[in-house]
Amino acid sequence: MRYITLAFLSLLSFYSGIAQTDSVKRVKYTPEFQFTSGLYLDFSQVRENQPIPSVRIISNDDPTDFNFYRNIVKNKTIGYFDQYGAKQEIPTANVWGYCQDGKIFIQYNGEFNRLPIIGHVCHFIADVTVIDTHYDPYYSDYYNSGYYNPYYSRPYNRTTKSQEMRQYLLDFETGKVSDFNRESVLVILMQDTELYDEFMKVKKRQQNDLLFFFLRRLNEKHPVMIPVR
Repeated sequence: MRYITLAFLSLLSFYSGIAQTDSVKRVKYTPEFQFTSGLYLDFSQVRENQPIPSVRIISNDDPTDFNFYRNIVKNKTIGYFDQYGAKQEIPTANVWGYCQDGKIFIQYNGEFNRLPIIGHVCHFIADVTVIDTHYDPYYSDYYNSGYYNPYYSRPYNRTTKSQEMRQYLLDFETGKVSDFNRESVLVILMQDTELYDEFMKVKKRQQNDLLFFFLRRLNEKHPVMIPVR
């Protein structure tokens, strides 16, 4: 409980300076940029680089621990103090993600995944559960009846589940997530007529090999400006 007390005292200190005008400037994002550590309830907090800090999160864990955020998202719910000092609680499944050691982790498909490429368009990898149903027209009732009848069978749908690793894109303007494929990249490149026209001049069978190349050029032409307080 001593960490909850520490959080409350730090919270009082936080609000004591709320009357002061924050000095906010925006800097161009580079791979060396360190985002502010904290919990993201939604994507707007990512864009504003203003997550909920550890001192406002209600937890018995040490807020200075390196794995603090990684550990609290293992809980079903997370308690915190909002901007008015009121106690709130949110299901962890509704949390957008968190930032730890300057690195952003996005929650997708129920898992928190590192966002390694950040820019106008971000890229990340996440596991997805794939359900396959196989139709077997010659399924026998052997396991149900206790004996095998070669003259009797009935159709049967077999369902299997597996984990597959897939690639996704995150639009840093809207927060929209889409599959990483030619079609989604085409839609994104429409924001830049010059790059879109150049991409369309590439032979279709070669376009898939150049998706990352054009996304990198788009990020270079349209850098993300991150608020720094």
